Amino acid sequence: MAYVARNMAPSWQTWTPAITGVDGSRIGAVLPGKGIFIDRDLKRFGITKRIPGVYESSPIRRLFDRFHHDEVGAITTYDGIINARANGKGDDVVISKSSITTAAGFWYDTFRAGGSPAAGVYDSATAPTDQSTDRSTTGAFSNYLTNPTGSDKKYLIAVGWGATSAHNFAILCDQHTQGGSFRLTVTSAETVASPETTVRQYGPGTNGTGNQIVATVTTARTTPTASNSTITYLDGTGGSSSAVNAMQATTDPVDRCLALPNVGTPFAALASGDIGVRQVSAHTKAATADAAGACAIQIVTPLAFVPGVAANTYIERDAPMNIDGLEELANSSLVIGCLKMLVFANASSLGTMVVFLRTAAG
Repeated sequence: MAYVARNMAPSWQTWTPAITGVDGSRIGAVLPGKGIFIDRDLKRFGITKRIPGVYESSPIRRLFDRFHHDEVGAITTYDGIINARANGKGDDVVISKSSITTAAGFWYDTFRAGGSPAAGVYDSATAPTDQSTDRSTTGAFSNYLTNPTGSDKKYLIAVGWGATSAHNFAILCDQHTQGGSFRLTVTSAETVASPETTVRQYGPGTNGTGNQIVATVTTARTTPTASNSTITYLDGTGGSSSAVNAMQATTDPVDRCLALPNVGTPFAALASGDIGVRQVSAHTKAATADAAGACAIQIVTPLAFVPGVAANTYIERDAPMNIDGLEELANSSLVIGCLKMLVFANASSLGTMVVFLRTAAG
């Protein structure tokens, strides 16, 4: 988790997604560009050596004390959520996704897996097109959730998951856009005529802060070549930018996240200093084309890092009153986002996957 977090766009000062345990409770936070913070010490797990990018509770708390840091809890907000669940505004859903072929040590996108909700569909037009996505998008986990109304906001309270195969861990995301099909069989720029700009904002930064780029393989890469992938985009401040990532000579099946820069993370590396993305407009593969292959390039916001569990194991906490790790599901005109899950596989198949989301409006 720390490795993935350190390779994310450095937005840790404004956007810190939650890390949850297998029971859905918050155990820390992601510090994009820095690592992860856990609200306990490593020695509690029998770990005596420092892990790069992992910040423990006690040293951070001592810094708070040294600088006389005051934390004021918004107790009324939590009371309001508890009251909302007690008065009909709780919204809990179970997601079931069919198995897809995977391989240990690679990241996969579950958006196109069948099940409930139905399989999502990425754009296949060439030249590539782009679409904004939200709760109404086919394949979104949030298809089964309701939108907030009036002055309410929607909150994610807990995430639970399990699968019939063992996996390392998963990331629950809000997918803002889905662009495809960017072909890997040409070396000229693949340009989107009308690129979409993100509309849902997480955290106190500008639109796009904390957003990441994911490229999901939609046509399998065959006879792959080592080359460069250049993605052109608008950064979190609205400025034009581009990032060059080394593309490995790896045969990639469908639904795998392209390794940009490596198989340890599903997110493409952004240009130095960029802390987010609000629009993707073009992709260039240089200088050698693959025999076959295409990908859908999306903008996503990571919402929760969820540890993996053993095969056929599912755990989730049993009381909605345990409201910790509260996470707002950002909306645009009272429409929440397109939720999906990325999985770091540890088996030859995803297996049947079950995800539980506990939410409330208030």
